[in-house]
Amino acid sequence: MEGSHQKGSNWYRCRFVTLRGPAAADASGHPRVLGIREDIVLDAAFDFLGRRIFGPNRLWLLREELASSTKSNDDERQTELARLAHEQEQVDRALYRQALRLEEHDDPNHPVVALAKQRIEELSGRRNAINERTRQLRAAQPAGPTAEEIEALLDSVPDLRPVMQQASPDELTELFAAFDLTATYDKEQRALRLAATLSPALIPTSERPRPPKEAVGEIFHSGGGI
Repeated sequence: MEGSHQKGSNWYRCRFVTLRGPAAADASGHPRVLGIREDIVLDAAFDFLGRRIFGPNRLWLLREELASSTKSNDDERQTELARLAHEQEQVDRALYRQALRLEEHDDPNHPVVALAKQRIEELSGRRNAINERTRQLRAAQPAGPTAEEIEALLDSVPDLRPVMQQASPDELTELFAAFDLTATYDKEQRALRLAATLSPALIPTSERPRPPKEAVGEIFHSGGGI
């Protein structure tokens, strides 16, 4: 994106066509003209930061988002565990059938016996793999910081809404950079999606929550469509 000033307003414009040409834009489905007024982006940024990062309801909104994310991850885990349990039942039944075949033949050199032994080895290997994956899923701990650590970090961010509203352009640039604020514009849907990153480095040392046994990593905090 690049900035321009037209008809009394600042604009952000995509340079895709300028850099690659109209043919490349048409081939990729990229709009030939893509731009948005700066004041629209700033209003959305102020609203997003004011609600999700600095506002009084930020913790409640975060808990809702974390609950939804945790439920989604747990649902996927439970689905895989159920699939593995079903597969193990099938493997166990197949092993039982092969064992019956061995009992049907007294001759250890009978071709059926040899095939049954080979199949039992294959099935046993698959059962071991299923057991190992099941053990991993049941023992797995959520990666990254816990919900409590994320909430404590967000709670430690000071309310910068008054400062943000009165900040100069340079100060806003510094503030947005500190939170790694990004805005994605969907022209077709006429919507902006904003996101910010929280880091322990943003919090004054005296106000930081007690660090966990392992360092808290970068935290992606997503906003909804505006």
